[in-house]
Amino acid sequence: MPTTTNSTPEPIKKVETTTAWEYTKDFFDSLMDLRTGMDQEGTLQNIQSNKRMKGANAWLLMCSIMVASLGLDLNSPAVIIGAMLISPLMSPILGIGLGIGINDRRTLVISMQHFAISIAIALVTSFVYFKLTPFGNITDEILGRTEPTLLDGLVAIFGGLAGVISITRKDKSNAVPGVAIATALMPPLCVAGYGLANGEWDFFINAFYLFFLNSSFIAITTYIIIRVLRFPYKKYMNQKERRKNNMYILIFSAIILIPALTILYDTVQRTREVQQVEAYLKAAIQDDDTIISDWTFVGEKEQLDSDTTQLILEIIGEPVSQEDLLKCDAELEALTGKHIKLITYQSEEIPLEDMEKLENQFSGFQGEFAKRIQALEQLQANKNAEIMALNAQMDSLNTGSMMDVYQEIKTLFPLVDEVAIAKNVVKTDFVNSTTIPVAMIKWNAKKSTTGKKRDEPKLADFIKMRIKQDTIQLIRY
Repeated sequence: MPTTTNSTPEPIKKVETTTAWEYTKDFFDSLMDLRTGMDQEGTLQNIQSNKRMKGANAWLLMCSIMVASLGLDLNSPAVIIGAMLISPLMSPILGIGLGIGINDRRTLVISMQHFAISIAIALVTSFVYFKLTPFGNITDEILGRTEPTLLDGLVAIFGGLAGVISITRKDKSNAVPGVAIATALMPPLCVAGYGLANGEWDFFINAFYLFFLNSSFIAITTYIIIRVLRFPYKKYMNQKERRKNNMYILIFSAIILIPALTILYDTVQRTREVQQVEAYLKAAIQDDDTIISDWTFVGEKEQLDSDTTQLILEIIGEPVSQEDLLKCDAELEALTGKHIKLITYQSEEIPLEDMEKLENQFSGFQGEFAKRIQALEQLQANKNAEIMALNAQMDSLNTGSMMDVYQEIKTLFPLVDEVAIAKNVVKTDFVNSTTIPVAMIKWNAKKSTTGKKRDEPKLADFIKMRIKQDTIQLIRY
């Protein structure tokens, strides 16, 4: 008889569950973790060993300054980029950020000293070049470094972040050359040297400010990354000192940003005014008969200065009446708050954006043009067919007439077994070439040599007469 056993169920194990928030938090912590792959010792050694501007670094800096100055003078972005790639100018700037970040005053002092030496080398080199160069014209590349704005500061911030993060990795990436190009430390210093050499003090001040803006934010971002990665302090810094340092950095950042914000505000205002004027001109003047090719204010196209009074307008098509010009002057003055006089002249160039408009203007004629072209093509095809037929006819006639000649030769000279006549046979002595008619004759073997010599001149005269040639060469075979 089967026996039954009483078994107690095993206790249910409690499974720990993780919330979606914790999963998300762990994911983003892992995604944004900068400490993985960090090389503190290598970073300190790399920055501290390259922060001094002497020896090879000084020579590299002078060479890069010369290359950048040549690029500015030649208006060549490619040459300027090459100069930024070989420049060692970022090393003392990174040293300044590192010195502040780890509270190493020796590193900070040495970096600042060599940063000042770098600036002196760069200014002297560019000053000498632009003082001695026979060119030294104001190019677009030079002008591009004379209006620093907040946007340049943002480039320096994010470029500096990328550079410092790259330097702190065990596996070095290729971000540093890109940072050198993006932050553009070299060209502003060269433009500052240009300003000194040519007495353009506005150029000197604005370009040097752009360089100082970029350098400052690279140093500040270096400090931020050093602290985020918790590099050990060289000298103990209490909480009060840390707050004081952070306050100094914030105040310094605000001070150097104020001019950039002011310049950016002015640039935005000018851009809006230019857009308003351009929209007005297109609405008031441009139509089916008149197209605006280009427009510019006297002095500089993108600038609405208070002294500017003339707006030069290039047009294509019908001229604008004097009455309309006076009306535009008044409306532009109301729009911009400046007294503007509009002057127009005919342009010889058609902007690409207006080509479609011109095509639409003549679209009504396209159908008629297409019909005429089609009719001409059909007429040409008919003419070609007629020519081909005539050529075939002529070939047929030529063939037929030559057969008649051959038949006549056979009747008059019955002992001729074969004959071949060619009107244009090329004859050359390898110096000069001519074309001659040739008749190849094969006599019957019964014909005596004397008879052949007697009949051949008659045969030649007959063939010349029938093919209408002045001469012919007989060849016996």
